[in-house]
Amino acid sequence: MAGVAPDPSRAPDRLSARWLLAIAARLVSDVGTLITGAAKARKRVATFAIDGQVRFASAADRAAFAEELATAVTTLVSKYHDDTAEGGRTHRVILAVHPTVDPDTQES
Repeated sequence: MAGVAPDPSRAPDRLSARWLLAIAARLVSDVGTLITGAAKARKRVATFAIDGQVRFASAADRAAFAEELATAVTTLVSKYHDDTAEGGRTHRVILAVHPTVDPDTQES
């Protein structure tokens, strides 16, 4: 997946499917590394995930949802982020919105 890996030197295109795939690839790589390390240390990895679906009436509603979600998450991150927390550990937050794939209509 190196071909789609996020490039931190450029601004992300939050609306690009390629950027979403790059972020997902990094997620798989990071969590795989964490699981491997935790197994060796005989510890668990603290994670959290939400998976759900939303049906939008229009593209405008989808755009408004994305903007509102970004604002809410930014507010929440600012509330809890503390660069000065001694012994603190940085966590990555990833949120994604993409069309749902229906396995019954997907081509082989």
